[in-house]
Amino acid sequence: MDLVKLSRDSQALFKRLADRFPPDQLRMCRESGKGCEWNEMVDIMCAVLVKRNVPVTQDERDALADLLAMYPVPVEGYDYINKRDEILAALTVTPGTDCR
Repeated sequence: MDLVKLSRDSQALFKRLADRFPPDQLRMCRESGKGCEWNEMVDIMCAVLVKRNVPVTQDERDALADLLAMYPVPVEGYDYINKRDEILAALTVTPGTDCR
């Protein structure tokens, strides 16, 4: 796994989605990113997007799919990463180019 790419891509996607996250999950993602806990950050992002029906663009969905594809599953302790196909299918994808 290319950790530099994982770091860069997960941070970039998080920045795009951050204004749609509740404060507590926003803080958890930021702390995970600062601690280089990319698995935790990606898993939290997936959980928030699905559980809260956060709208995403097709580009954001594709970026998440690319992130999840970097992981050789199963990844112990990360339920959302391990269920990547289900997570991607459950996303609320909007037809527009901007969900803000």
